Amino acid sequence: MEAQVPKRRPGRPRTRQQALELRAQDPIESLPPTARRLLDAARRILERDGIAALSLSAVAEEADESKASIGYHFGNKEGLIVALVDSLVHEANRGLVAQTHQYPLGDTRLRVLMEGEREIIEDTQGFIALLEIFPYAMRSESIRGRIADLYAGYRDTVLDVLDAGQGTPTRELASFALLTIAIVDGLSIQYALDPDRVDLEAATHLWQRMGRCVLSDLGMVDIG
Repeated sequence: MEAQVPKRRPGRPRTRQQALELRAQDPIESLPPTARRLLDAARRILERDGIAALSLSAVAEEADESKASIGYHFGNKEGLIVALVDSLVHEANRGLVAQTHQYPLGDTRLRVLMEGEREIIEDTQGFIALLEIFPYAMRSESIRGRIADLYAGYRDTVLDVLDAGQGTPTRELASFALLTIAIVDGLSIQYALDPDRVDLEAATHLWQRMGRCVLSDLGMVDIG
């Protein structure tokens, strides 16, 4: 029998320090097995049938769990949807920090960051699931705000990779993190639509060159 754990409200606002501490222990990964089965079931329904089919009853039936278990672990449908977004994206972002911090800040770390972002872009199935959620979320003020908090966390991941997570980043560096997430989302859409004609290798190479110029201007990377 699973140990009873306090309910977690995925996607609630976090301070920068709390976000950094959570990277050491992934809140999605630390969910108990029942909660993870519910998230996996929700993702299958979303990918197979779309957001309109994502009811609490359908998720409970798909996971072979009680409907009450969704309320226990996620609070309500809103909490489940926010946790679902986090589960689709958070693991990849968490991996970026571990991969990039094996190297000192410089060309190699920037290259590893871009390679990790490219892997996220190539996860077409996961991005299609996100695209199912976004129109629904944009019509709900509460869900929109909570997913916005998640996106703030993804931008903080980029800042953390650039050794800027402990303090207040400069306006330019914060803008670089913002554009990094925008490029990932934009390329994900184009690649999902037309993978044969979207040259991710060339785009990632150019993106890396652009990043080197920005970081050089900020005195963070010496490009000679």
